Amino acid sequence: MRICKSYTKAERRQHLEEWKKSSLSKKAYARSVGIASTTFYNWFREPENEKQNFVEINHQGKIFDNPQEMVIEKGRITIRVPLSSGTRELQTIFATLEGLQC
Repeated sequence: MRICKSYTKAERRQHLEEWKKSSLSKKAYARSVGIASTTFYNWFREPENEKQNFVEINHQGKIFDNPQEMVIEKGRITIRVPLSSGTRELQTIFATLEGLQC
């Protein structure tokens, strides 16, 4: 029976930094520290390792009626998003808006 180890974000960041300092391939580094190579490769695809895009939000003096949501506007489109939305939901919304011509 194979037991899968779980790594914290701090542990993943530490290993990624150590790998960058080494001259090893990803596979060789993972093997040298006892991490499954597929696990190590997956860390490079996680959102925290992707380039983050920032959007300037300017409320322009508007007063919003619901403090539990944010309002995103692009052109004629207005989207009300609950503040409880997660990173993936927000990334999907911004990626969709980025591709729109409005």
